[in-house]
Amino acid sequence: MSPESRQLEQGMRQSMVVGASMQLFLRALQASQTELAQMATHALNSNPALEELPPPLAQEDEDARPTPDFEAARRHDALVEALPQQTTLSEYLEEQVLQSGLPRVVERDAIALIARMDTHGFFVEDPETLGISPVRLREALRVVQDLEPAGVGARDLRESLLLQLRREGEEKSLSYRLVNECWAELARHRFSQAARTLGVSEKALNAAVHRISRLNPDPGSGFSAVEQPIGAPDVIVLRHGRELTVQLTGEMVPHLALSAQYREMLAEQADKAELRRYLSQCFREGRELIRAIEKRQETILTVARAIVEHQRDFFLRGPSFLRPLRMDEVAEATQMHASTVSRAVNGKYLRCEYGVYELRSFFTFGLPTASGEQQTSGANIKAQIRALIEAEDVSAPLSDAALEKLLTQRGLRIARRTIAKYRDQLRILPAALRKRGG
Repeated sequence: MSPESRQLEQGMRQSMVVGASMQLFLRALQASQTELAQMATHALNSNPALEELPPPLAQEDEDARPTPDFEAARRHDALVEALPQQTTLSEYLEEQVLQSGLPRVVERDAIALIARMDTHGFFVEDPETLGISPVRLREALRVVQDLEPAGVGARDLRESLLLQLRREGEEKSLSYRLVNECWAELARHRFSQAARTLGVSEKALNAAVHRISRLNPDPGSGFSAVEQPIGAPDVIVLRHGRELTVQLTGEMVPHLALSAQYREMLAEQADKAELRRYLSQCFREGRELIRAIEKRQETILTVARAIVEHQRDFFLRGPSFLRPLRMDEVAEATQMHASTVSRAVNGKYLRCEYGVYELRSFFTFGLPTASGEQQTSGANIKAQIRALIEAEDVSAPLSDAALEKLLTQRGLRIARRTIAKYRDQLRILPAALRKRGG
């Protein structure tokens, strides 16, 4: 083989190794802590050159200044553990299913459906994505929609209201017909048009609207709004006055090392080419996995620090101060590709004094203020809409037009259709359906 051919072959091999190493790193980066632990377990079972070390008592981070206050972290953990543990909606629903004496298949399908619901009791994914037969899906849906509180297991607010009316035996009522047949007119306050469509008087229709206003638009209200993610958070943010410290928890991240015993064996088997090749491959693959995990941790920490720096007001003043942040801003600040940032935040969780949040949730689009000089996040707008509605006069609730005017007075120029969209996302009924008394 000519020198040029050997050089080309060597270059191709190096390229393949770099490509494989990069793929391994990206797999590790995208994995949750649970998935990473599974990857490590598989590697330990298949690679004799790897061994697992006990987790370190404390991780030193030379770049972190000031030195993390582990006593403060312990006090924070004790405070969190001392808080009363409220039952979440999903826990309450699962308990009902497990106590119903259902066949195991139906029980399993029903719990799988509950896992696809948000904290309001609505499906975040279409139930059909569960991947079971239509017959089994219908049975599981029937079970879930028969659980307490009434209205859970719906795809949207309209279906939830229908479920609640059906539970009360009002399937043939005018209220049921109004929600079922004239939802668009009901949401837009076009009561005269709805009355004509249904062939009833406006007085009868107003009584039906009054009945609907007594239903619960948020079946999950009254339960803990925080669904704790499976496993431990990846990152913890500690606050000392106005100083924020970001550190990895590493609670479920495997600590791997190359086996000293097999390293000695490799040195002793210099005359056995086949065994030596096998051991060398094991060491190379083990070393790449260890590097991939280390790089994963470094990447997540770097991205988390950039997020905390951009969202300082959130961590110092509270969730309503979440500001607009794009993924490419963090990519630029960390000198990473946006796709790397996306993998680093997907399925990774951060714990702070306000609760546990997915890292991805800190990225929000900005909306211009009335001055046009600043931007605010959709999360902040939603928080203000909720606050305004919670403080409204229930006998004269705020319409979307009134909300638009009030937000404009606060320097926030938001289109009425956007307000309606955010109100729907908050599971808040239109003004006509929120009216009480009068």
